[in-house]
Amino acid sequence: MGRILVITLSNLGDVVMTTPVFEALRVAYPASVIDVLADKRSSGILSGAPYLGRVFHREKKGGLVKTIRLIAELRKTYYDVIVDLRTNLIPLVLRANKNIFKSKRVSTAQHSVEEHYEGILTLDGVTSTPPHCRLYVEDNAKEKARCLIKSLAGKKLLAIGPGANWPGKIWPAERFEEVVIDLETHFDGVIQLGSEGEGIVFSGEVNMPHLDLTGKTNLSTLKAVIKSCHLFIGNDSGIGHVAAALGRPSLTVFGIGNPNRYRPWGNRSIAVAEPSKDLRQLKSSRVSKAAKQLLEECL
Repeated sequence: MGRILVITLSNLGDVVMTTPVFEALRVAYPASVIDVLADKRSSGILSGAPYLGRVFHREKKGGLVKTIRLIAELRKTYYDVIVDLRTNLIPLVLRANKNIFKSKRVSTAQHSVEEHYEGILTLDGVTSTPPHCRLYVEDNAKEKARCLIKSLAGKKLLAIGPGANWPGKIWPAERFEEVVIDLETHFDGVIQLGSEGEGIVFSGEVNMPHLDLTGKTNLSTLKAVIKSCHLFIGNDSGIGHVAAALGRPSLTVFGIGNPNRYRPWGNRSIAVAEPSKDLRQLKSSRVSKAAKQLLEECL
C-alpha cells in the first residue's frame, strides 16, 4: 500500500476547499493512504474520511525544536507523492518520489478550490475539473448530534451561522432574525452554529423552536448537526464551506470578501453579496428571496 502526504492550510474554510485534492488523489491512487499535515484547530474536519491515514500537526509557535521533531517523524515514511498546498518548503527535507508545490500565481477571478487543485493536474489519473468538496460524518458523531438536537427531532431545520472571524464579515443580528421570521413557513425549527459567544438572542417575534449550539460542538458533531439540517445561511466563514461539502444547500452573505474566490464550492451553494461591501446595507429581503429560490432548486 502506497502513501501520500498532503500539507494543507490552517483555516477551517481553507481546509474544506482542499478536499477536492484529497478526493482526486483517492481516485488516482486507490490503494494509497493519505497522511495530512495540518493545524490542530482545523484538522478534525477531515475525520471519518476513508482515505485518511496519520494526521500530523504543525504548531505555528512551536519553535525550532518541535519543528525538528516533526520533520524527523515525517522522515520515517517514504512517500509516493507529497502535495504542499501551503508552500512552506517542508517537502524539500522529506523523503518522497515526487513533490508538488502549490502555484504562487493567484488570480482574483480564480476560485480558491481551482487554485489548490491546479498543482496536482500533472499527476496521471487526475481529472481536469475539480470534484465537489466532500466531508464525512462519523457514526459516533451522529449519535452525539442526535442528543444535542433531540428537542427538534423529526423537524425540518434551518441552520444559521451568525458569527465570523472579523467584525466586517458579520451581518447584523437583526437581519438574521428577519430572515428566520420570513422563512418560518418553510421550516419547523432553527439552529445556531458557530463559536462560543457568536449566538444571537431572538426576540419574541420568532415563533418556531430554536436552539443555540454556538460553542457546544466540536468539528465532528458540527458536521453531524449540519447534515441533519435542510439549509444553512451564514456569514463568510468556514461553516458555510462545511455545509456545502456535506451536500447541504448553503447560502453565504458577503460584504468585504470576494465571493468569486471564497464562496462555498458546489452547485447547491450560492452567495449574496452587498455591492457597497458594508453588510449593514444588505437587506434581509434579498437573502430571504435567494434562500427560497435555492430551496426550490434543491427540491
